Amino acid sequence: MREHERSGTEVFDGLRGFAILWVLAYHTWLFSWFTPYLKVFGHDVPVSVIPRVGYLGVELFFLISGFCLFIPDARAAIIGTSSLGLRAFAWRRAVKIVPSYALALGVTIAFALEYLHGTHDVWPALLKHATFVQNFYDDAFGKANSVFWSLAIEVQFYLVFPALAWTFRRAPLPTATAMIAGAVLYRLWFAGCCLEDEVIMRQLPAYLDVFACGMSAAYIVTWLHARYPTPQRARVTATFVTLGLAAAIFGLLQTCDAVQYTLHGRARWDLFGRTELAALMGAFAVASCFAVRLWRAIVANPVLVFLSIVSYNMYLWHTLILIWLWKHDVPRAATPNPHDDDHWKFAYIAVGWALVLAVSTAVTYFIERPLLATIKPHTFAFDWKRVLRSRVTATPVPLATRETRT
Repeated sequence: MREHERSGTEVFDGLRGFAILWVLAYHTWLFSWFTPYLKVFGHDVPVSVIPRVGYLGVELFFLISGFCLFIPDARAAIIGTSSLGLRAFAWRRAVKIVPSYALALGVTIAFALEYLHGTHDVWPALLKHATFVQNFYDDAFGKANSVFWSLAIEVQFYLVFPALAWTFRRAPLPTATAMIAGAVLYRLWFAGCCLEDEVIMRQLPAYLDVFACGMSAAYIVTWLHARYPTPQRARVTATFVTLGLAAAIFGLLQTCDAVQYTLHGRARWDLFGRTELAALMGAFAVASCFAVRLWRAIVANPVLVFLSIVSYNMYLWHTLILIWLWKHDVPRAATPNPHDDDHWKFAYIAVGWALVLAVSTAVTYFIERPLLATIKPHTFAFDWKRVLRSRVTATPVPLATRETRT
C-alpha cells in the first residue's frame, strides 16, 4: 500500500477535486443563473447554498496548499525524514505553476482586449500578471478570466513559505496562532475603510489563517500517526466526528449565504467566518485521514481524484471559457436575455463543462504532467520522449550515407 493511502492523506486528493467542482459550480451559477433544488419526502433540501457560496472553494484550495506544502517538513520534524531543500522547492513550484499559467495568460490576452483601454494597456497588464502582482491593482483581465488574483496570492505564499515552515517546525502552535491572528487583525484593520475594496482585501495577509490551518492539519496528521496507532474503534469514532464536522461546515455555509445579499454582508462574514471555515475544514480533513477505509474511499473516489489531477488547469481555464460562451450567446438562446431561457441554461452548462474538461485535460496530459515527470514519475502524462525517440529511429538514412557505409 502506498504511503499516501496508508496515512489516509489520499483524502486531500478528493478534497482538491471537490474544491474545483465547487468553484466551477459557483461560476456556472453566476453566469447561467441556474439554481439547483432538491426535495426529499416533500421537504426542500437547501442544496442551492453550495453553488451560491462556491467562491469559498478558493479557501479550500489554499488550505490544501498549506497542507501539501508543509507535509514534508512536518514529517522531517516529527519522524526525521528528509525535507525538500529551498532550490528543489522553488523548482518544483515553478514547473507546476508557470508553464500552464503562461499558456492560459497568453490566451486570455486575446479575450481581454475588449476590456482593456486599447492595445497599449496589454503590456503593463501582462507584466503585472507575469510577475504575479496582479492582486495589487485593479485587474481588467478579471473581466475575461476572474481567477488570476488567487494565483498571485498562492505564488506570494511560496515566497514566504520557507521561512514560515522553518518557524512552524520549531514552534507550531505559536506560529499558527501568529498567522491566524495576523490575518484576522489585517481584515479588521481595513474593515472600516476598505471592506469592499478587493485590492486591499485580496492580499496574502488576509488569507494567512487559511494557510495556517492547512499547515496545522499536516502537523497534526503526522504527529498522530507517529505517536498513536489507529485501531478500528478509533477509526469509527473519527468517521462520526467527520460527519459531525461536515454538518457544522454546511451550517456555517448557510450563515454565509444568508448575509451575502445584504449590504457588505459577504465582506463582513469574511472577517471571522473565513477563520472559522478554515478551522472546520482543517479539522474535517484531519478526521477524514483517520476515518474508516470506506469513508476515505468515498472522499477520494475516482471522479474526484481525476478532477484533482486536472484541477489546476480547470481553475485556470473555466471562467475564461464560461464567460466567453455567455458573452457570445453560445449556445444560442431563444430569448433576448439567455437567463430567461431555461433550456439555454442546460445547454450552456453541458457545452461549457465539456469544453472546460476537454481543455484542462489536454493541457494537463500534454504539458503539465510531462513537465512534472521530469522531476519524478507521474501517471497520466504524455510520453514526449517516446515520440522523439520514435521519430529519430524512423528517420531514413540518406542514400549517400548508406553507400559510404557499404
